[in-house]
Amino acid sequence: MDPARLYEVGRDGVPRTDATEPMEWLGPRHRRLLASVAGAAALEGGLVAITILCFVIGARVWSAIFALATLAAAPLLLLGPVLDWWRHRRGRRQRHLARPDHFPGG
Repeated sequence: MDPARLYEVGRDGVPRTDATEPMEWLGPRHRRLLASVAGAAALEGGLVAITILCFVIGARVWSAIFALATLAAAPLLLLGPVLDWWRHRRGRRQRHLARPDHFPGG
């Protein structure tokens, strides 16, 4: 049996194959994903720091504006992993009506 191919039958009884391969450690795709998450974390941290600074110096309106910007930027932390899943993992999972002929042992 080829360990690179996974074959599973879900609770609905539909067989699925998964031909995805693990991400190469620090390969181009992995570096892009890490850079995306690091950039989003840096942006979040910067907005939180500005929010706290504005609150400390008494600019409560600006503090509220930056707090809302912090909340609005929070989904950016998930953008890199979701895009990676969308491009690489989602397209390689296949649903089959029956066990594929090319599957080992079939």
